[in-house]
Amino acid sequence: MNSETSPRWADRLGTGTRTILIVTTIIFGLFAVGMVAGFSYAVLEDGKLPTKPLVWLIFAAMVALVALVGWVLLSLFRSIYPERMSRFDKRYWKMWAIVIGLSFPIGIAVGVLGLSDQSGGFSLLLSNAPISPPTAILVSVVGSILMIATLVIYFRAIDDHEERAYLWGSNVAFHFLALAFPFYWLLARGGLVPALTIGAALLIVLLSCIVQAIVWALFKFR
Repeated sequence: MNSETSPRWADRLGTGTRTILIVTTIIFGLFAVGMVAGFSYAVLEDGKLPTKPLVWLIFAAMVALVALVGWVLLSLFRSIYPERMSRFDKRYWKMWAIVIGLSFPIGIAVGVLGLSDQSGGFSLLLSNAPISPPTAILVSVVGSILMIATLVIYFRAIDDHEERAYLWGSNVAFHFLALAFPFYWLLARGGLVPALTIGAALLIVLLSCIVQAIVWALFKFR
């Protein structure tokens, strides 16, 4: 059986598995881009190139990871629409390319801002490390503009089926938050978990976004 007739790895996946992979790969891709951006920012801030081979090996691995994420996403999307696409499908996936492209600056900003927290790691997600006022204003304004732009582009391109999927995802995500925050608050009062900080609250919001994306994708691609 030649390569033209043999199924690709993504074609062998079930709808649910493919859906979860698409969502998690996009999220993982944003973090991978943020890692590359954070490394680049550290080099620029230091003013000289690293001399240790291990540092460059780690950077090469991060770039390779971004490329791998792109290849996985391309394979997954091709498995959804393997045949010749209609004009609507072409416009739809062009929209997604634009939306994902607009989301990359957010991942880059996360990577760059993470360098401002001297405790290292991914502490940006759970800390309130100070950043300069101009940076806070710039990231807030640019992030808000990009998010509003992606919403406008998205809702102008989707059909009724996907609109229903989005509404279901948003509904489930809302109820996830409505349960998660009181539940965490009670556990914190009982001394079972740390007190609810802004960082922890943002992490719960991030989890709600993942829930929303998974439910949306399950309804969209079922």
